[in-house]
Amino acid sequence: MISEKAFEKAAAALGCEVAAIKAVARVESAGAGFDNNGKLKVLFEPHIFWQQLEAAHIDPARYASAYKDVLYREYRQDHGPYATQWAKLNRARQINEEAALKSASYGMFQIMGFNHAAAGFATVADMVIAFNTGEDAQLEGFVQFVLAKKLQGFLRQKDFAGFAEKYNGPSYALNAYDARMRTYYLQFKQNS
Repeated sequence: MISEKAFEKAAAALGCEVAAIKAVARVESAGAGFDNNGKLKVLFEPHIFWQQLEAAHIDPARYASAYKDVLYREYRQDHGPYATQWAKLNRARQINEEAALKSASYGMFQIMGFNHAAAGFATVADMVIAFNTGEDAQLEGFVQFVLAKKLQGFLRQKDFAGFAEKYNGPSYALNAYDARMRTYYLQFKQNS
């Protein structure tokens, strides 16, 4: 669990309010970096895995029929429950470890593995290991990512649509990320 002091330090580094950071965490992971069993929260993205295999010069079509549960070309909104995500990731790792790790998002802020460098890690494996140590490491990775991608202005101005578009991609509106962030921001602000 992240201390209030750690949230305040992160907010100072980003020049935004603690409530804005907590709102992002709430939307991304229900505000927790680990599940009820203490396992790092993961969301595996089969369409990203396709892209990561191509980037590694591996033909994903070669594996598509045998791994259709973890490998497909187009984005699909239904990822399934968190409880199945590690099994999907581990199945994808049978094809290629690094591409699989880069194809999932991790922890409280659901940072994609392919963004490991922006989050301050030399490799995706380093990021996963660090995020497994606790939510403080996940918060630090989030701060580094926001600074590297120059997203802090959106948080400062409470431009949740702008933030969500850059953080979650152009389909952010399908999941109402911005509206949900605004709602949670107001709740956290009221309770501070």
